[in-house]
Amino acid sequence: MKAILNHPALYQAYQNAGGFFGARIKAIAEYLTLRPGMRVIDIGCGPGYILRHLPDGIDYTGFDIDEAYIAHAQRSFGHLGTFHCRRFDAAAAKEFAGADVVMMNGVLHHVGDDELKTTLADIRDVLKSDGVLFTLDGCYQEGQSRIAKWLLDNDRGEFVRDRSGYDRVLRDIFAKVQLAIRDDYSRVPYTFVIGVSQK
Repeated sequence: MKAILNHPALYQAYQNAGGFFGARIKAIAEYLTLRPGMRVIDIGCGPGYILRHLPDGIDYTGFDIDEAYIAHAQRSFGHLGTFHCRRFDAAAAKEFAGADVVMMNGVLHHVGDDELKTTLADIRDVLKSDGVLFTLDGCYQEGQSRIAKWLLDNDRGEFVRDRSGYDRVLRDIFAKVQLAIRDDYSRVPYTFVIGVSQK
């Protein structure tokens, strides 16, 4: 299964079938305000399908380290934004400074605490003073569905956390962190944590 998800089209089909991609759309609509003219950086943008669901007129830049995903995104959505096959690091933060929003959909649970804190510090630096980091990830929670727990246990990400784990790593870098737990977003039982963080 994990190998199959490396193929952009199959990855997107899996996301759609389980309702996981739909969960991203719902969470963005509910927890994030996007307007034309905003500069949006999407770290871990994957094959770029989220661009179909963002407002017209935003200045979108996607980052991912998967060459196949970025190639697919450039072919399919290069007319709507720009894509970079590179890590988002301090150099990228300096180059793209002044972002209104940074999105990380399904990324935090792929990164260990130490590396994640470095990346989050770079994100803090790329944001405007009133900028927002939006995150969405799978989350362990006491009493959650056994199906949800099994899916999280078998996720490609090796650092799935509970709410307090996500809160701790985000608060190490950001002064304001709001987290919401949702288990009503996908077709299959699953627990999401949505984060909205600011300087």
